[in-house]
Amino acid sequence: MHELKKILTSKRELGLILLLFLIDFIRGAFFLTFLPLYAVNFLGISVAATGLAVSAHFLGETLCKGAAGWQLDRRGYPVLILGLLIGLVTLLIMKHSSSPAVLVFGSAALGLAVSPVWLAVVSVVAPVQYKERATRMGLVFAVWLLGGGSGPVVINFFIAAGFNEAFWLLIILWVCALLVTMLMLPVKERKKVESPNFSFWKEVSRLAQNQAFKKILLPGMFLQTMTGGILLPLLPLYATNKLGLSPNQYALLLLIGGGAAAISFLPMGRLADFLRLKVLLGSGFAMSAISLVLFSLAHDLASACLLAALVGFSYAVVLPAWNNLLAKVIPPERQATGWGVFSTIEGLGIAAGPTFGGLLAHTYGIPAALFLSAVLLAIMSCFYFLYPVERVLISA
Repeated sequence: MHELKKILTSKRELGLILLLFLIDFIRGAFFLTFLPLYAVNFLGISVAATGLAVSAHFLGETLCKGAAGWQLDRRGYPVLILGLLIGLVTLLIMKHSSSPAVLVFGSAALGLAVSPVWLAVVSVVAPVQYKERATRMGLVFAVWLLGGGSGPVVINFFIAAGFNEAFWLLIILWVCALLVTMLMLPVKERKKVESPNFSFWKEVSRLAQNQAFKKILLPGMFLQTMTGGILLPLLPLYATNKLGLSPNQYALLLLIGGGAAAISFLPMGRLADFLRLKVLLGSGFAMSAISLVLFSLAHDLASACLLAALVGFSYAVVLPAWNNLLAKVIPPERQATGWGVFSTIEGLGIAAGPTFGGLLAHTYGIPAALFLSAVLLAIMSCFYFLYPVERVLISA
């Protein structure tokens, strides 16, 4: 509670937390609920074009994060304002256009617009040199999940009133995010780079040469996000086709899993500041693997809900500890650049997962894809339990 109080009484940190909530609320509402319905039912655009627009957004964000972090380290918060202005103009153009091309390119531009937000929040609210940063990351993850999870749900009530009303609501919320940035963050602050040789590619090269990055972080970053990517398109199909759950029941499943994660993030973040990271990572990945295996054996809603809560809890165990592990190889003076590079690698894993999982499910069936995901998580659990993680980090 002490760290929460410190964040709430800091104008800058509270502003960044509010910005993160607003942006993820808007993105979740726009891309996961509003855009598919708006494009197909209101504009008459094909489902394929709509799917391409959603992919363009997340790909655009992933590809821009490294450069966005570099610019944040060099120029500070004006990068956030520029991104939000680009996003506002893009939303207004998309509001008054029915072209599929505008939809796709606009979605990619929104990815560029939001790419610095997460990096700015993590770098300031939970800096790598902070002693109890995992506790703070627990709060950051909880706000991120709350915004991204509530947006797709809340926007449905406004869509019921009309697509125009719902679109204007999202634009107004975007303006609120811009105002929060301008009024609560030190916009006039400029970050100065001490070394004239500082460049983005040199920072990437320096990180790539780090032994801990190559031996511990890179495989884990890609594999765990790829595993999540494998599951994303398959869990709804498995829940409805194999378990016989209705769409409303599946929504309840997601709500329980997300709620368990959100509630657990803060205490698990606190725990990550005191326990050895390998214990939390090994335990979290093991619980994830076990819950996936049990999920494939579930036959009713009650057991599925219990397993969804276990998945959410195991996710909360892993994420703050994993983030703390990444923080140990990021230089304090180049935090946004480091987080940008790591986010890009994780994004590539998420992008590769659905394609690989879809091919596997098509060839061998959905249970085979779930089993492979469980095996990958079990391998990662054994790795972090047995490998001398802390020793390699110290010697890197």
